[in-house]
Amino acid sequence: MRPEDLERVLFSEDDIVPSSGFVASVMETVIADATAPPLTFPWRRAWPLAATVVALLVCLVIESFTVQAPGPGLDVYAWFQTVVPMATGWVAAGLLMAIAVTGWSLRLVRLR
Repeated sequence: MRPEDLERVLFSEDDIVPSSGFVASVMETVIADATAPPLTFPWRRAWPLAATVVALLVCLVIESFTVQAPGPGLDVYAWFQTVVPMATGWVAAGLLMAIAVTGWSLRLVRLR
């Protein structure tokens, strides 16, 4: 289609009218979606993640009390020694998950 043909169709005097029943079916769908109950949070899928986060926080607190800091006050270096291995594991796990998901999606696309 040439640009002139497209302009002629779009700027013509004829009114573009939707097919019969189109507006009614769209409005019925909109009303049905608006009156539907809200989606619930998927607690069955989220509780393992929440439990893991709580367990890691408990481990961090326990580790921070078992590390004996020399002298008065909080030894920030000892706290970093506790946190860095955990953070490194989370970063490594995140990178591995990103690589796995990317590879999986590329494999799905290549199969089609």
